[in-house]
Amino acid sequence: MSVVVSLAGASPSRVSAGASPLAELGAALHAYTEAEHHPRALRWVRGLDTDAPDGGGPTRDGAPASALTPGLRRRIRDWAPLWASYRARYLFPLGVSGDRPLDAELTDLAELPLPLFAEFTGYAIRGGNSGAPLDRVLDDRAQREGLLTAAEQRSTARAELARRLLDAPDVLRADLLDLLAQAARALEPDLARAARMIAGQLPRLRDSLEHSGPGRTLADLDSTASYRDDPPRVVFDKFHHGIVNAATTPVLVVPSAFGRPHLLVKHEPGLTAVVQYPLVPEGDDQPGYAVVHRRLEVMRDPGRQRIARAIAREPLTPSALADRSGMTLPQVSRHLARLREAGLVTVERDGRRAYYQLHLERVRSIGEDLLTALFH
Repeated sequence: MSVVVSLAGASPSRVSAGASPLAELGAALHAYTEAEHHPRALRWVRGLDTDAPDGGGPTRDGAPASALTPGLRRRIRDWAPLWASYRARYLFPLGVSGDRPLDAELTDLAELPLPLFAEFTGYAIRGGNSGAPLDRVLDDRAQREGLLTAAEQRSTARAELARRLLDAPDVLRADLLDLLAQAARALEPDLARAARMIAGQLPRLRDSLEHSGPGRTLADLDSTASYRDDPPRVVFDKFHHGIVNAATTPVLVVPSAFGRPHLLVKHEPGLTAVVQYPLVPEGDDQPGYAVVHRRLEVMRDPGRQRIARAIAREPLTPSALADRSGMTLPQVSRHLARLREAGLVTVERDGRRAYYQLHLERVRSIGEDLLTALFH
């Protein structure tokens, strides 16, 4: 399945870029509560779960570090369904403009019409908006019962949030706003560092939108995305289907420091579509699912495993590998070609000789890369 951003008939100005402190806070809370598929955030999560000693603020690597009290940790986890794999729509910009302060974005959430707040909250509790509508969940008996049933099937935490939403949605929203404000204050050192990273990326992103165009820029955000012509569109490989028509729905691109490995496309009728994409350090590209799958397939072959064992220890020429493995030189060459296509070997040349060696780090990371790709 895929999410398609159609660019047919859309002027380039329909796609813009900006920062969103609220979206970044949501990404941080997601990484904290779902650390099992954020391996690069595990150290950060462990630091948040460690009580700081009395006296003096906590530091990490010589810089101020965020800290969560036990009570705040518990509250964040109680509300985790709102920033789980399907994140509540109001945790992203509701309008076309980015680069607004967190207080302004929280005010937007506070002023969201209550039925719309309930609808978006219900979708997050349920885990998606692809089922029965929840546009009248506060008043319609069938929608209320459907949400409760879906929530109870998922978890106790989701069922509790569903009951609170249906009993007193205004109280639930006030509690959520208080939690978000408290979490932002507690995570301020890390969120400030994330904001600086995002601010450094935005000029390049805007320059790309202006000179390369929205299509190429959006496709370059993710290894699973592709730009296609006739009609012009960008296709994101996702676990749900959706179509965003940029000619009628503006698109806001929001970088995220905490979002890795997820690229999210949030689109609800009547609202700006938001693409939140993860910032990846230079030289640290995350392979997509197709690359990981190819590497797994390549390593399944017993013959290639024998070659990999040999060149894991030392660089060898194809002829030396043929002598050691008992294979013919053409067989060895074919196996090496497959390993090289998958990016699992390096080649060094010494005159006419080519020495092949296993790329140990890429082989070592296949399991982690697979998990990351599955949670993408």
